[in-house]
Amino acid sequence: MADCLTVDCGREPPTPTPAPRSYAGVDLMAHDYDSLLRAMLDQLPQLAPEWLDRNEADLGVVLMELLAFAGDQLGYLQDRVALEGFLRTATQRESVRKLARMIDYTMDPGRSAETVLLIEAAGAAPFLLPAGFAVGSVPAKGVETADAAVVYETSEDIVVVPALSRLALAADAPSGADRKQVRIAADLTGLVAKGARLYIQQADTAQPRIDPTRLPNGEWCELAAPPVFAAGVTTLQLTAPLIGDYSRLGDAVLGIDPARVYGNAAHATHGASQEERATASGTPNQTLELSLAPIAQIAPAFSSADATTAQALIVRVDGQDWSEVEDFIDSEAADRHYRVSRNNDGYVALHFGDGVRGAMPPEGAAIVAEYRVGLGNAGHAAPGTLQNMIAPPALPLPSQKILRVRNPVAASGARDPESLAHTKLMAPYRLRTIARAVVPEDYPICIAEGVRVDGRHYAPLQSLARVRKTGTWNTVFVSVDMPDRRKLSATDDLREAFERLLDGKKMAGLDVRVEDARYCPLHVALKVEVGVGHFARDVRGAVERALVGPTQSGTPFFAPGRFAFGQPVYLSDLYAVVAAIEGVESVAVTRFKRLGDRYPDNEVDGMIPVGALEVARCDNDPAATDNGVLYVRTVGGKEG
Repeated sequence: MADCLTVDCGREPPTPTPAPRSYAGVDLMAHDYDSLLRAMLDQLPQLAPEWLDRNEADLGVVLMELLAFAGDQLGYLQDRVALEGFLRTATQRESVRKLARMIDYTMDPGRSAETVLLIEAAGAAPFLLPAGFAVGSVPAKGVETADAAVVYETSEDIVVVPALSRLALAADAPSGADRKQVRIAADLTGLVAKGARLYIQQADTAQPRIDPTRLPNGEWCELAAPPVFAAGVTTLQLTAPLIGDYSRLGDAVLGIDPARVYGNAAHATHGASQEERATASGTPNQTLELSLAPIAQIAPAFSSADATTAQALIVRVDGQDWSEVEDFIDSEAADRHYRVSRNNDGYVALHFGDGVRGAMPPEGAAIVAEYRVGLGNAGHAAPGTLQNMIAPPALPLPSQKILRVRNPVAASGARDPESLAHTKLMAPYRLRTIARAVVPEDYPICIAEGVRVDGRHYAPLQSLARVRKTGTWNTVFVSVDMPDRRKLSATDDLREAFERLLDGKKMAGLDVRVEDARYCPLHVALKVEVGVGHFARDVRGAVERALVGPTQSGTPFFAPGRFAFGQPVYLSDLYAVVAAIEGVESVAVTRFKRLGDRYPDNEVDGMIPVGALEVARCDNDPAATDNGVLYVRTVGGKEG
């Protein structure tokens, strides 16, 4: 057999595995120069006993000193890399970010400030102002360098209508008793539409640094309907009542200018546009470092403070957009992906794939990075400070001109990136919260954070999950009880948003389906004896408010969320709530059951049983009696 393996079959004979090298007598803890040099000198009598010269000029000693020097550097790097693997000892932002992500803690990248600009223009016809129109701040007194200016850019294309630049009032505002009307001394037919944002202002210097005693005083208003023009006056219907009062003529004695209404409002965010170009080297894992920082983090227009932000960065290779990914684990050879890393100073490096995990830009390809620089509290701007137009755009007609740009209100929403110290302090507490759904009890906790759909936040009051086998898969059905008791189908994409949320938290091998909660409508009738000296009508109203609302304080007995899934309704609890109301002498329950003739009365039992997947409900809504009925009959008391 041995001959067959080595000769007849033409195979090489097997080679024995070499014995592992022995490190006996070697100090493996030696990392610095002195320790490494001493360790090598200690090994000389065993390895080279004939070498007796220890003179510093000896070539061998010089080589050992060089090796000790190189080992000192490698030892430092080895220790430094090892320490980056622990949250407590890590010093680099990328290391802390990746360690925190392992426990589902995401470092806050910060947020760029936002504001609304008012554009005043001249010209006979409207014109388009593209997104990216840049406006700089007025430098503080004594600061004359351009670097001190804060730059904002518009985030949307707007049509500037010169006729809306500055409008006079036809009557003092508000013009109606409901404070939702403003009358303008001009014809605005076809110039503004429903949903347009206008700014009404009494003082109009808008330059607090020049005249701090006359700060801008006004408010935003939104049109609830198209304008109505009649007898030379345009009436604007607003969505919300005006807070302040505005004089059409002002007061010359007190130095108050006439009130004005301004249109042409444009949403703008902090950040100056930049562009960098490079040529692809054609090598794997190419890295491109951007020269300016920090990159802006932009949130959707007029979003809440906790809205998700997006990095203002676009990368193109030979004119094709590439997509940013967290890492290249799921990237394939043809995927045009790149990832971003940040150092402790906020500077960004772009990393491309190697042709196996993520596509590799071909040699000679043009790499273009377009981004905006501006982030955090450095972008705050006081009212009226954004006035300097940077590179005014070329307008179609000679008569068209932008006369003035300003921000009537202060910028808001700015947030600095999360510091390393804060992440190290808060990330471990993430382990105390459930971020993964393993058992059915975890799903209600995960879905309780809610989702955002069309700028609004939706979160269930309570939910219940159960696992059911559906064919070859197991499906987790999650029933949600919403605060307004509306069906999920009444809001577009709400069900899909909840399912996407849970898909990222469920275990592999399970499907997730979100469904409406099942309700148990009730039929409750009470006979209340009213005490002497109390009006029967007032007591009856107090009983109804205590049971179904609305109340000025406290929670009604049948309020949404008051009863959990499967929680029965006890008669004793109902008695306790009604008996505590002032003016109730006694109370008797004449009907206590589920709504419907096929269900028996449960007064004798003292409890209405509710199914495990149901929630007790009694809205007492005359327009929807199938959601529960409450009838209160009073006896005694005073009439009137």
